[in-house]
Amino acid sequence: MYKVDIGNKKLIKLSKTNFSQLNLKERYDIEEWIEKTPEILGEELLIINKELILPSGIRLDLLAIDKKANLVVIELKKDDSGRNLEWQSIKYVSYCSNFLVEDIFKYFAEYLGSDEDDAQLIIEEFIDEEMDKLNENQRIILVSKEFHSDVVSAVLWLRDYKIDIECVRLIPYLDQDKELFITTDMIIPLPEAKDYIEKKEIKQKESKSYESSYSLEKTNYGLEEFDELEERLIKTLKRKSDLTPRFIAFLEIISSENRVFKRDEVKSRLFETGIGSDIGQTGRYLSNISQFLTKKSNPHLRQIIDFKIGGVAGETKDDYFVIEDYRDLLKNALEKVKNED
Repeated sequence: MYKVDIGNKKLIKLSKTNFSQLNLKERYDIEEWIEKTPEILGEELLIINKELILPSGIRLDLLAIDKKANLVVIELKKDDSGRNLEWQSIKYVSYCSNFLVEDIFKYFAEYLGSDEDDAQLIIEEFIDEEMDKLNENQRIILVSKEFHSDVVSAVLWLRDYKIDIECVRLIPYLDQDKELFITTDMIIPLPEAKDYIEKKEIKQKESKSYESSYSLEKTNYGLEEFDELEERLIKTLKRKSDLTPRFIAFLEIISSENRVFKRDEVKSRLFETGIGSDIGQTGRYLSNISQFLTKKSNPHLRQIIDFKIGGVAGETKDDYFVIEDYRDLLKNALEKVKNED
């Protein structure tokens, strides 16, 4: 690697070094660099936790999400990968593959020091997929200055069996002033062949289940209890969350006429009201609203709003409809919340 001296029109060769000589640590230096600048690994990644302790007590270095909504385990070594780096990462990703969506929101919220609604919204805005694709697939990125031949052999074998695992070299250099420079080199898969290899390795997996938070059960408030149902609805509409105005806009659309609203129509009308920077993001927001409708904690919403679903957690919802008996109740609740604002 060379540093360019533009004024004197010459190249200055940088000296390759190692992290140990510089007294740099995996956890307190390299991990911090990648956490703050994950694009050094060659792609856009959203770091959602670090030093996460898994149920077995083992601790993974960095956990991220990529633009395709895959969960990415990033495992770091300083100067040499050792012989078992790939086995460590497989253990980590096997645990992470079982994370439900609400687990991911929780871990990210803990990392941010915020609430789960904020964490969810950041993820929604980052990914290019619908939310029901989150953690449908998992990836591994191994990072080290050098990789042992045993690790390289194992990684190539794992890729043959459709495990999405990559090796990225992190190489330090010093100039004559002892200033540190870092470069990366993806060695598996080779960048020139990555698109071809990834297309060849595509494999369909079953959709991730939301079972622990998913429900289709409804409340059963009678006519004499409508005030209680309305009060519960108003409480939902006054939640402190970025989701709330989007949910209110959704309710205003589907209550505007006494008919079924198709998903594509709702998405288009949400976009027209300024929900989402593009139609793809609006679709992700609508998926978020749909998931909110099927949360176990919201059976009162399902008493008021009907929709079509295959009955399996994570499936796309369609045919939204405000049940006629509750149309006036919903409109009154929306009006009360609007007037309070």
